[in-house]
Amino acid sequence: MKTYKKHIITALVFFIPVSAAAQHIVTFCGEQVPMDQQFIQDKLVNTIKKQVNVVNFPALRKRAFAYFPLVERYLAAYGLHRDLKYLPIVESGFLTEEESAVGAKGIWQIMPATARSYGLVIDETRDERQNFDKATRLACTLIKDNYNMLIRFVGRTNWPLTIAAYNFGIGNIVKAVKAQGYNYFTMRLNPETALYVYKIIAVKELFEYPELYNSKFGYNIFNPKSGPRTQPSQKDLKVVNDPDVLQEIEKEVAKNADKKETVVREEYVMAHVQGKIKNFQDGDIVEVELDEDLQTARKGLSYKGYKFGVQGWIIDDRVYFKLGYDHDVTLLDTNKEKGILLTDLLAQKRIDVLLKNLVYGK
Repeated sequence: MKTYKKHIITALVFFIPVSAAAQHIVTFCGEQVPMDQQFIQDKLVNTIKKQVNVVNFPALRKRAFAYFPLVERYLAAYGLHRDLKYLPIVESGFLTEEESAVGAKGIWQIMPATARSYGLVIDETRDERQNFDKATRLACTLIKDNYNMLIRFVGRTNWPLTIAAYNFGIGNIVKAVKAQGYNYFTMRLNPETALYVYKIIAVKELFEYPELYNSKFGYNIFNPKSGPRTQPSQKDLKVVNDPDVLQEIEKEVAKNADKKETVVREEYVMAHVQGKIKNFQDGDIVEVELDEDLQTARKGLSYKGYKFGVQGWIIDDRVYFKLGYDHDVTLLDTNKEKGILLTDLLAQKRIDVLLKNLVYGK
């Protein structure tokens, strides 16, 4: 698969302190990225820098949020981790008609030979790589096949290797594993594949934890005023799918409902935010108070009644907060949606919230 390159421009340079980055627990498909190794940490940080201007496009964000719910259903149906919904951003930016110089096409950037080998039709009148349902089914099947083939040919696998095979081909990754071992992050691969998984992780970080990076950049990467203002065409926002196929997918989702996909357990702690903030702006400090004790693995115990000031950032119509616990603790509203509504912060004196605390298994 060819990497999506459209709209990538030189990123603004910023500095993330090594001590802060070293504390990160970053995961991909439920597996921890070895951030304790400095060169891996540096490479991911540099990749995040370069992806800022990709995820900052309003057009891309709108396309992504139009496609995410359906892609997540397919991933769940095939027993795949939801982190893989970010793969099409790196591949195509969710542009169904996107075609690479070597002939890969569609949101999953499927090569013609691969498409035909999985039963898709490509001829003078139609190209089923542009069909959302058929292309997404193929991509999910291919990812599962790569995972199983690595087990078959080299004895074991992991998700970074599996996704590297999506980009480089299963045969090439099998050869690389036999020669270099199982750690994607330390392997010597061609430049595109060597960065491929890093790019997907970087996009995930910027979509899911923008509040951690906004404070380091010094500006809100998802504020339309701070980046390109291009808007998507309506045809690119229209997700066309077959309701009958989706019905089949939902049956498979139900079968996989009990499968575990992460290495962490989630705990929820009650807290509240002091509201009625006048003229709230990106980066302003807001006070949070714990209504229950909060026990975290790396920062210990904070007692009920503890108050702390946190930085807030406006993402769409909500405010996300950097709590100071890195990825481990995230502020949600009482419906378990990330952040709180900006209108609530401006109008309500007290906003009840939940703090999602990640407890990592051994």
